Amino acid sequence: MTVSSDGIGSRALRGSDARVAALVAALGLCVALGALAPGAAFAQGDVPVRDGQWIAVGLGGGLDQVACGVCASTPKPGIAGHVRFGGTLSRRLLLGGEFDLWTRGDEGVRQFLASLGAVALFYADPDARFHLKAGAGAVGFRASEEGDELTALTFGITGGLGYDYPITETLSLTPFASLTLAPFADLKFNGDPAVGDATLGLLQAGLGLTWH
Repeated sequence: MTVSSDGIGSRALRGSDARVAALVAALGLCVALGALAPGAAFAQGDVPVRDGQWIAVGLGGGLDQVACGVCASTPKPGIAGHVRFGGTLSRRLLLGGEFDLWTRGDEGVRQFLASLGAVALFYADPDARFHLKAGAGAVGFRASEEGDELTALTFGITGGLGYDYPITETLSLTPFASLTLAPFADLKFNGDPAVGDATLGLLQAGLGLTWH
C-alpha cells in the first residue's frame, strides 16, 4: 500500500461535507446554549472562585484536517477531548498544561491527532466567567491500516474560548471551543519521509467540567 489516491494517504483525508456541516452546527449550538443558559445552583451574579490549583476535563466533537500539496484534504468529524490542569496567577490569569486527543475510525483506517503543551486562560474581568485560551506545544498525527501507518510530529499553537457556568462554589460546567494549528509537519509513511510542509489542524467544541 502506498500514499496514493487508493491508499491510507487519501482515505485518511476524505470526509462527508454534509456530516461536517451538521457537526459544526451542532457544536456551535452546544456552546451557545451552555453560555446562555440560566443559573441553577448559583446565580450568574455570584463571584466565581479562582484560587490555587485547578483542573478541567472536556469531551465533545472535532474536525481534523491534514493538508499538503498532494493531499485532497477534507475536514473529518470525530470524538475529541482534553485534560487541563495548572495554577492561578491571578483571578484574571491561569497557567497550566493541556493534553488534547481526537480520534476517528473510517473504512478500516484509525486516526489520531493529539497535542500536549502549555496554555494560558485569560479572563478580561476578575469576576467574569468567559475566558480566552492561548497555548503552544507538540502536535502529533497517526493514521493506521493493516500494519501501515502515516505519522507526523511537529510544533503547533492553539487558541480557544470557554464559559464557566457555575454548578457549585468551586465546580463549573464549561462549554468550550478551540482551534489547533501545526503548519510545518513532515508526514512519514511507515517511518519513511512521504510529504513535507504539511499542515495539521483540529477544530473542537464540547462540554467540560472545571474545578477551582
